[in-house]
Amino acid sequence: MYFKYQTRILLTQLKLPRCYATKQTTPPKERRPVGLAHPPDPKTVSCDYIGPPDPHSNLRPYVRHYDDNETTFSKKLRLMRIEVEAWNASFWSRHNKRFYEEKEDFIRLHKEAGNDDISADRMSVFYKTFLDKNRRIHLMYNLSWYMKNFDMLTLAFMVHVQNLLERAKKRTGD
Repeated sequence: MYFKYQTRILLTQLKLPRCYATKQTTPPKERRPVGLAHPPDPKTVSCDYIGPPDPHSNLRPYVRHYDDNETTFSKKLRLMRIEVEAWNASFWSRHNKRFYEEKEDFIRLHKEAGNDDISADRMSVFYKTFLDKNRRIHLMYNLSWYMKNFDMLTLAFMVHVQNLLERAKKRTGD
């Protein structure tokens, strides 16, 4: 069975305003992406949209589409996705902030010691130290991430089964 999924691509352009990608209406030879200046309204779009990378977490936010006749499982799945995405963005924002602060401290300390040129080898020592220091945090993040993904997969499976049962009911009712 084939399903048609409408995908959205994200436009990342240098020195241009960030925008959400939309359908392309030009012929294939002249393909130029068309973007939106602001995130679209979830009630008015027909599919999910992927936004530009967040400057703090470096993750691309989603605008999740939903219908008015959304089932209970579909609503739970959508809300869980939004919750997990917010949790993920929060984690990576804090992690990246801590990383850049420690990196600046490392560079500053080396410059104060008289080493103006910091080689890639010295930076690799910093990266290794940072990863070792945050190993437990990363392990806990991965475990939490796997559990949250398993919960979402379970809900997605339930939504899919529910949709299949509804289709079967419609076919037998015709």
